[in-house]
Amino acid sequence: MLDALRGLCAVLVVFFHMPVASHFHALPLTRHGYLFVDFFFVLSGFVIAHAYGARLGRVADLWPFLVKRMGRVWPLHAVMLAAFVGLELCRLWFNIDAATPFVRDRSVEAIFTNLALIQAFNIHDYQTWNGPAWSISVEMGAYVLFAVLMVIARRRFVPISLAIIVVGGLTVVLLAPGFMNTTHNFGFPRAAYGFFLGCLVHRVWLWRPPTFPPAVASVLQAACLIWTGVWVSYATGPWTVLAPVVFAISIWIFAEERGLVARVLAVRPMLALGHWSYSIYMVHMFIITLMLIAARKMALMPGGRRIDLGSVWLNDLLALAVIGVIVGVSVLTYRWVEVPGRDRVNGWLARRTSAAKARAGSVAVAPGG
Repeated sequence: MLDALRGLCAVLVVFFHMPVASHFHALPLTRHGYLFVDFFFVLSGFVIAHAYGARLGRVADLWPFLVKRMGRVWPLHAVMLAAFVGLELCRLWFNIDAATPFVRDRSVEAIFTNLALIQAFNIHDYQTWNGPAWSISVEMGAYVLFAVLMVIARRRFVPISLAIIVVGGLTVVLLAPGFMNTTHNFGFPRAAYGFFLGCLVHRVWLWRPPTFPPAVASVLQAACLIWTGVWVSYATGPWTVLAPVVFAISIWIFAEERGLVARVLAVRPMLALGHWSYSIYMVHMFIITLMLIAARKMALMPGGRRIDLGSVWLNDLLALAVIGVIVGVSVLTYRWVEVPGRDRVNGWLARRTSAAKARAGSVAVAPGG
């Protein structure tokens, strides 16, 4: 069910970036869609704490954990970065549009910071290459911090997490010019705030799960969806910094999978959307970029900022069609990039671990050992 919510949030982020003058663009929920990235951070903290909280206790556990996390996010990131670089080469060789190739946010040096997933640690003055990948960069930083804390300060994890949440939130409030609409500059405090809040929600969920009767759970979940939508739609300025708290409450309520809303979210198409959510998030900007290049050539951007077919209803159909294309491509990248990349990294790690155990065993039984 939480997977389904992640899929919905990925689609809402796409609508936020959609450069089409449609009815969807006019919705407050769409205009503030950048806040749904914070849902990813909070949910990631909850899921990672659930999956690895009891499995990280020694320094030797750090390497396997980080390799698995890289195997989960890096292959698709690298493929999409290669796609953007390929598009830039087309600009260079075939002059496909008026943009000057390999400058500013598409600079050569930024290729290497993106490959290392450090591009969003205030190294550049703007988002680079595949813009949405900024969140993957800072989330990897949150993974590292989480793993180190679980190894060296497990007993003090809760108070340290609270300190990270407070420092992260205050940093965004006091220093980030756009408050929660911050990426390459104050993205890590934003991510750490949400991620460790998700970790603490998991602790609360273990201590006090929301074991409501199905009817009560249905009402709470419906109210939660409405309240979250209203908050995202109308929160502005420093109030946006409370968005992770709103998402944290939602995750705690929805983590107990019972009630009518839970059953609706658990249908196969919704779960599939959740499985494809990372691909949707990582693929959509490339497809939107191709769409913008084509629209400029066909003079479909009279104001220079958004595509306009001359009818808002036609624009609505175009926006939905683009969503369909993005989801369709995401199904392919999930099948041919995400899953194989993850499996190959996990397989390599398993073989390396088995070989290390075999060597340790042979040393233990050696004569004179």
